[in-house]
Amino acid sequence: MKYSKQAAVCILAGAINWMSQALPASSQTAGALRDGQHDFDFDLGNWKTHSSRLLHPLTGSTTWVDMDGITIVKKVWGGRANLAEYKADGAAGHIELLSLRWYNPTAHQWYLDFATPNVGTLGIPGIGEFNNGRGDFYDQETINGRSILVRFSIWGITANTAQSEQAFSDDGGRTWETNWVNRYTRD
Repeated sequence: MKYSKQAAVCILAGAINWMSQALPASSQTAGALRDGQHDFDFDLGNWKTHSSRLLHPLTGSTTWVDMDGITIVKKVWGGRANLAEYKADGAAGHIELLSLRWYNPTAHQWYLDFATPNVGTLGIPGIGEFNNGRGDFYDQETINGRSILVRFSIWGITANTAQSEQAFSDDGGRTWETNWVNRYTRD
């Protein structure tokens, strides 16, 4: 059976929601889902960003390029959403990204969406939440005509540092290939 992208994202979001409800009680409050609407508050402000990017994901390539730049994160909707602007330069040239991240208070999950000025549209949002100091967000996309899973993760969060990475899976999540790593320090 073939699913549309929207149907696949809904199925994936439902699975993530089910998994979050099956977590131990320590990650929930009195049986209710944890209110995570301020989970991204740590990210507000200016960051120096060092990024490493795999040039040709899911091809067996091992060629990485490094970039250095800045990420500026601004609060929207009283902190229940934010806008992150990333600009960096490196051996592979200049890159700019925009990430809109918003909280769904009913599902108690965050939606993360990315855009570049070259494309000019938002993509498919990754959906997920923070647990035990780590945020994991998943979506399904098409790369080179093939449907893959995408995972974006954030961890190692302190007042002055954080790390994130993007990984792809073309085997239904059994294995993941990391293709983008960011290390943030306060500017």
